[in-house]
Amino acid sequence: MKKRLCILLTCTMLLFGLMAGCGGRQDTAASKPIKIGVLYSLSGVTSVSEKQLYDGTKLAIEEINRNGGINGRKIETVFADYASDPARAADKARKLVLDDKVTAIIGTCSSSARKAVKPVVERYRSLLIYPQSYEGQEQSKNIVYVGCIPNQQAEIFVNWLLKNAGKKFFLIGCDFVYPKVENKLAKTYLQKGGGSVVGEEYVPYGSTDFSSVLNKIKTSDPDLIYSELTGDSNVAFYKQYSAYGLKAPIASLTTNETVLKSIGISAAKNSYICVDYFKNVKNPVNRKFVETYAQKIRDGTEPTYAVMGGYNGALFLAGALKKAKNPEDTQQVIAAFRGLKIDSPSGTISIDGGNNHTNLYCRIGKVDEKGEINVIYESKNPIAPKP
Repeated sequence: MKKRLCILLTCTMLLFGLMAGCGGRQDTAASKPIKIGVLYSLSGVTSVSEKQLYDGTKLAIEEINRNGGINGRKIETVFADYASDPARAADKARKLVLDDKVTAIIGTCSSSARKAVKPVVERYRSLLIYPQSYEGQEQSKNIVYVGCIPNQQAEIFVNWLLKNAGKKFFLIGCDFVYPKVENKLAKTYLQKGGGSVVGEEYVPYGSTDFSSVLNKIKTSDPDLIYSELTGDSNVAFYKQYSAYGLKAPIASLTTNETVLKSIGISAAKNSYICVDYFKNVKNPVNRKFVETYAQKIRDGTEPTYAVMGGYNGALFLAGALKKAKNPEDTQQVIAAFRGLKIDSPSGTISIDGGNNHTNLYCRIGKVDEKGEINVIYESKNPIAPKP
C-alpha cells in the first residue's frame, strides 16, 4: 500500500510539473515580442527625407506598445540603415527576413530602393510596408503602399492649377525615377486640360547650383514652376529662384513644413504644395498627434506628410497583426490588410484590397506671408488609388 501511494504521489507531482511546464511555455509564447524590421537611411543623400519617415514609424510603434501592443505582445523593432544605397537596401532586407526572422519590414524611401527590395520580399514571401508617395507604376502582393500615387495627387493638382494659376508649366525635378514618371504624367494631364509645357529640366540628386536652369526659366516665361525637386536641391532652388527675381509661383509635390523652414518665408511665400497631409488638418486625432510630435521629436522639425507616411504605415501593420490569427505568419498578416481601416491624423483611411494601395485624401496648400500653409483644397472623401 505504501509503495502504491508513493507511486501515485510521484505520478501526480510529475503530471502537475508537466502541466506547469506547458503553461509556462504558453505564457512565454504569448508574451514574446513580435519582430518587425525598420529599413531607412539615416546616413547618405536621402537621409533628410528618410529621417522624417523613421520618426513617424518610431512614434507609432511607441504608441502601439504603450497601448498594450499586439494583443498584449510588444513590437520589437530591428533597425537597418541602408545608407541611401538601393543595393544595400536589398542586402539589409534579405538579412532582416532570413537572419532576424522579422514578420514584416517598414521602410525605404526612393523608388530605386523600393524596387531593389521588391524581389527580396517576393522571393522569400515576406512583406514590405512602403510609406512614401511614389509614381504609382507598380503592384505587388508582398508590398503595401501607404503614400499618394498620381491619381490621388498629381492629376488633381495639375487640373486645379490649370483652373486657378495658369496654363504654361515649366517642369523641373531631380534625375531619378519618381520625377521623370510624374512629369511624363503631368504632360498627359496638361494636354487633356489645355495647358502646355514651356520647359523641362532634370538635375542630379543633391545639386545646388541652378544658375543655368534659372536662365532657361526666365526665357521661357512660364505661368508657374511644377517641381519634384527633393532634399538639398529643393531648398537651394527656392532660394536662388527668389534671389533671381522670378515671379511665377512654384507648385510642388515634394515640399513640406520642415523644408519650408529651411527655405525661409520670403522665398517660399505664395508657393503651392499638394500632399495628403498638412500639420494643420483639423481633427482631434491630429491635434493630439501634433502635440505628441512636439514633445517627442525635439529637433526643430515639423510633422509632415513624410512623417505621416511612416506613422500610418506602422498603424496599418499593427492593425493587420492584431487581425491575423498568428501575427508571426507573414501570409496571414498580408491577407489581414485587405480592407483594413485606421483613424489616422490625416483622417479615416483604408487599404484597397484589390491593389494593396491606400485610399487617401488630397490636399492643396498655399504658403502665406507668415510662412504658414493654408489649405485651399481638400477632397471630401479619401480617393481610391489607381496604380
